[in-house]
Amino acid sequence: MTNGNGIFTRAQREMLTAVLNRIIPAQDPFPGAGDLGGAQVVEEVAGNTARLRRLFGEGLAQLEIAAARRGEAGFAELSPVEQDDTLRQVEAERPDFFRELVRQCYNSYYTNPEVFDLIGYSLPDPADYRPLPFDESLLEPVRQRGQMWRPV
Repeated sequence: MTNGNGIFTRAQREMLTAVLNRIIPAQDPFPGAGDLGGAQVVEEVAGNTARLRRLFGEGLAQLEIAAARRGEAGFAELSPVEQDDTLRQVEAERPDFFRELVRQCYNSYYTNPEVFDLIGYSLPDPADYRPLPFDESLLEPVRQRGQMWRPV
């Protein structure tokens, strides 16, 4: 899923995958959000507007800095406790970024067809949809009120 908005570096994508796996971790039989390709979805969304490109660019840089303070190897190599502490720190320092990160994580995860199958959700078939007939009597109060605008 890409539209050419490759705005993150390979290292940022790898870190983002690990971050998304902390926000929604794997729990059998459910995969983690990062393992489902959530980083690519977040990157695509972030690439759609200048505001989101900047928000995610600065936020991911802050995550890299916070992770580097805890260990030289990067976010993915930190212990789960250190990862959570790093995320809490970034949440406190950049709440707008963190809120959007979580939002996009949930959006990418809970709209993934694999997750749909695992939770037993299926999209309705439009061919099976039969709208109910419209009850025109519902419009009667509006008709009785009369014209409420001026003719031009």
